[in-house]
Amino acid sequence: MLVATALLTIGLVAIATGFQYAASGVATGGGETAAVFLAEQRIEQLRAQAMTDFSAAPLDAGTTTEYCLSGTVSGGSSNCNGMPVTGPSYRRTTTITDRRGGTGCPATPLWCKEVQVRVSYRPVTGAGDLSQSRAVDVFTVLGPRT
Repeated sequence: MLVATALLTIGLVAIATGFQYAASGVATGGGETAAVFLAEQRIEQLRAQAMTDFSAAPLDAGTTTEYCLSGTVSGGSSNCNGMPVTGPSYRRTTTITDRRGGTGCPATPLWCKEVQVRVSYRPVTGAGDLSQSRAVDVFTVLGPRT
């Protein structure tokens, strides 16, 4: 009876440890899914802008940073703005670079825009640790509509 109890205890401890790793994996996956959504959302916003007005101010070369509150990334929209937010959040940095001519870009006076969107976040681990940092990068090239 004592041996059976010891084996059962060891098995239950192993299962409990497995649940902790599984919960951490699910949280990490959820954070990465939200980060990819935010990056793709920004790319689609810029793509829509390029379709209507390729010389618009949002497509000017440079870097912008937005902060998106964790938990508001659902239903096809997000709550992102230029001010840091308190609590778990995502930092979305968009870098737009002008590319004149070259492979895939039309000749002057037209040009392309190289866009990099990086979404950084700190996933919550199974132990509640927020010290890790993760990032998702999405790259694309936008061209004028001809």
